[in-house]
Amino acid sequence: MGLPTNRLLWVLSCLILIALASTSVQAQKFYKWTDANGNVQYTQSPPPEGTESEQRVVATREISEERRKYCAAIHSLAYRLAGYNRSGMSASAASDAMRQYEKREGLNVDDIALRELVNFVFSASRRDYDTDIAGRALDACLGGSFGKLGRRSLASAPEEKAPSGGAQQGSTGQAEGRVTGTGWVTHGLIATNYHVVNGKDRIRVRFSDGHEVTAFVGESDKDNDVALLRVSGALPVGLPLAADEAGLGAEVFTLGYPHTDIMGSNAKLSTGIVSSTTGMRDDPRLYQISVPVQAGNSGGPLLNRNGEVVGLVTAKLSAAQVYRWTGDLPQNVNYAVKVSFLNRLLQRTSAASAEMPAQTDTLEHHAARIGPSVVLVIAE
Repeated sequence: MGLPTNRLLWVLSCLILIALASTSVQAQKFYKWTDANGNVQYTQSPPPEGTESEQRVVATREISEERRKYCAAIHSLAYRLAGYNRSGMSASAASDAMRQYEKREGLNVDDIALRELVNFVFSASRRDYDTDIAGRALDACLGGSFGKLGRRSLASAPEEKAPSGGAQQGSTGQAEGRVTGTGWVTHGLIATNYHVVNGKDRIRVRFSDGHEVTAFVGESDKDNDVALLRVSGALPVGLPLAADEAGLGAEVFTLGYPHTDIMGSNAKLSTGIVSSTTGMRDDPRLYQISVPVQAGNSGGPLLNRNGEVVGLVTAKLSAAQVYRWTGDLPQNVNYAVKVSFLNRLLQRTSAASAEMPAQTDTLEHHAARIGPSVVLVIAE
């Protein structure tokens, strides 16, 4: 039995979409050192004995269990490649042997990643610091090298029984820990993306003045990746919802809280246009937008120049993955769920509240006016 059309579209899309919920971070130690050829190296494992190095501690995203398993396969391949290299096998022959070995063992590492790994192992050996090249390959993989998805990810998508929501948990890199996104006030509630709060036991919202309140999910629609949060106490005035869809080429902007751990706690504004009135594979529920968005923008309002909400920012295209598959590097290909799907949730609930009027204004004045009604969502 096949998946329903709308679910199939979402599952296929999630393979190369990155949900914009920001995950918690952890500190990792890196070594900066220079090899014998004068090339600067950054590694998590210590450099060769006697080499001067500088240690740095940086904040990095928590590594998912799926990624760890993938990198374990990379480590295994690198160890075997190092043996081939020591035996005098050429890089070309080693690449062919690795391709056959990978398919036989079912390690789910694609050809592009294999070529990258062969180059990594053989070039490192030429620079005479291959004492633990497999360990270095593992470090590099955990840091994001050697691809993000395996060869079977696309082929197996139609059979996956994944949630049909706007972004799969597995595709977001979302850890079980702290996740942040953006929300905004409307009709006495706070709107955000379903994937920001899905499965979380504790939800808080932080307002622009810094105060926080506890929230809980009142209504949600995982198929369209929208949710409404309830809080106790008074809320700022709500943002007005657009009665009509935005047209092709319409100027839009968003206000949100991307990468608060790096970019700071103040809301960030970015602008662009509606590049398409449909999403991936012509999904009619989405806009494609050129507005630059990052992790943490999930759930933020997409507004027109009248200050009316036309959609909720939900995902971005994985440029790196598309490049790996096609050789082309897309830029600013992002997506927002149309506000009409939020309206369906609002029809299930009633909350008396004041909404600010729509008005044409400068971006500066819009930001000042709507800023208090846009919140940081913290889900744990």
